[in-house]
Amino acid sequence: MGNNMKFEDYYKEFCEVFGHPLWILPMFVIGFFVFVETMHLNYHAHAERDAHGYCKSKNLINDDY
Repeated sequence: MGNNMKFEDYYKEFCEVFGHPLWILPMFVIGFFVFVETMHLNYHAHAERDAHGYCKSKNLINDDY
């Protein structure tokens, strides 16, 4: 049961797994969405601001449909 690996072996395996594009790309996407949602919820946390009504309040959306 004693699997004695050197630190270098652990490091190489770590770099192979966490340096692989199939791991990095999904983590960047998840990180991006977490960042956006954090900013969105932070914007909602302040009562004087409305995250969803921002464009309408700036007259960027025309309601004449």
